[in-house]
Amino acid sequence: MQLQDQKIIAALETMWQEAEKLYEQQDPARYALKLEEAWNVLPWPRESYEESYDIAFSIADTYFALRDYPNMLKWAKTLQHCDRDRDDEGERTFMLGKALFENGMITEATGYFATAMQASAGRVFEGEDEKYLHVFEGVSSVVEEELPEAIYQQVEVLSEEGNELADEEQYDAAIAKFTAALQLLPAPRHEWEASTWLYASIGDMYFFKADYAAAAYQFYEALNGPDAQAVGFVHLRLGECLYEIKQEEKAVEHLLRAYMLEGPEIFAEEDNRYFDFLKGRVEL
Repeated sequence: MQLQDQKIIAALETMWQEAEKLYEQQDPARYALKLEEAWNVLPWPRESYEESYDIAFSIADTYFALRDYPNMLKWAKTLQHCDRDRDDEGERTFMLGKALFENGMITEATGYFATAMQASAGRVFEGEDEKYLHVFEGVSSVVEEELPEAIYQQVEVLSEEGNELADEEQYDAAIAKFTAALQLLPAPRHEWEASTWLYASIGDMYFFKADYAAAAYQFYEALNGPDAQAVGFVHLRLGECLYEIKQEEKAVEHLLRAYMLEGPEIFAEEDNRYFDFLKGRVEL
């Protein structure tokens, strides 16, 4: 999505120029902070704008250079959702793989490295520390695009059983079924499309149990799946959960995303107070 507000465009250009001066002065810490300021200037939903990718990538890369690996991981995860229409040859996935690796999550890093290897034909590894390639010892460097048939069938059976239990309002039993299905997904689980709807299904059960904090956690996990940022229902439920636990600014963000993706129809069967809350905070 392209920015239309000329004041915001001008502000971002100024911040980039200020950041570049800090970079030239070899002050990477302040460079990262200046780019975080630029990030906060982007309108909601920030990840949808073209500028979001370059900002998030530069921040993550700077924290990598600073060896601030927790902050690198935070921004590498954010990067996965930025400008999803952008052509990608493994760069964003490789960044997350490095961040996971440096934070000691070697098994999860392997899956992202494999995806980056496949997408880039190995180009993203050129000039990088060879330790990232070493994780491939004994591991296939190609990630399958579809679940193996045997796993897919088991996931389908467990999910259907979970849906039947949900219809009977046996929410804890349904959670157990959806969780069992989720555990069948090969690592990293978020690489599989099934992870989005399984996490969302678990979150939905917690929502109906009125355990909104637990539900919000599951919907945040759901958003890490492939193309999950474009799923209106996940944003809707997450926004409703955040509203219930009094995180109103974040609630507005996700309810607005749901509205932008699906229109007012997505609120048709929901409690009116959620849509009324959104209309009271933003002009629709």
